[in-house]
This record gives sequence, structure tokens and C-alpha cells, in this order.
Amino acid sequence: MGKDIQQQQVALNLLSEGTEIVGDLTAVNDIRVDGTIKGKIETKGRLILGPTAKVEGEVTAPSVEILGTLQGNIISSGTVSLRPKAVVSGTIKAAYLIIESGALFNGDCHMQREVKQK
Repeated sequence: MGKDIQQQQVALNLLSEGTEIVGDLTAVNDIRVDGTIKGKIETKGRLILGPTAKVEGEVTAPSVEILGTLQGNIISSGTVSLRPKAVVSGTIKAAYLIIESGALFNGDCHMQREVKQK
């Protein structure tokens, strides 16, 4: 059981608050961003943009949950969730979209069940 817990902890990539990346970020596992990224984010896992996250660029992931700020397009083969304090400007292409009360979304949305990821 200890090995399973250790593998789960390694599977999450974390960009903490106060950290800034200028460039693209690619991962095969889940990513949580609480810092700033200016560039593309692509993962085969889940992407979470925390409440202090600020992202400028395109996002590609099977599942995207936004609590912070994103200026750019989202491509997801699964669900995109905009939580109450999320601020998103751009085009969303996803199979499912959840916009909670309080979230701000300015852009276009294209819903299709089989979204092709790059």
C-alpha cells in the first residue's frame, strides 16, 4: 500500500504560487498550477488551475478545472469546469462544460463529444 501512495504523489506536477514559467509545459501526468505560465500547457492527465493561477496560452488536457485566470483557448476531450471565481477569455472546445455561478467566461464554446487533442 505504501508503494501505491508513493506512486500517486509522484503523479502530480505542481507549480506553486510565486513561480513563473515563460515557455511551454508538457506532462503525461496531472498538473496543478498556482503560479504564472505564459505559454502552452499540454497534459495527458488532469489540469487544475488553482485560485492564484494566471495562465496566458493554449491549454490541452482531457479534464480541466479552473479556479484562477486563463487567457487563451482550451481543448479538452472530457470536462472543462469553471469554478465560482474563475476568469476565462478564449475559445473552449470540449465534450462537457460546467460553469458555476460566479465564474466569468468571455469567448466562444464548441461542444463536441469527440474532441481531437493535438
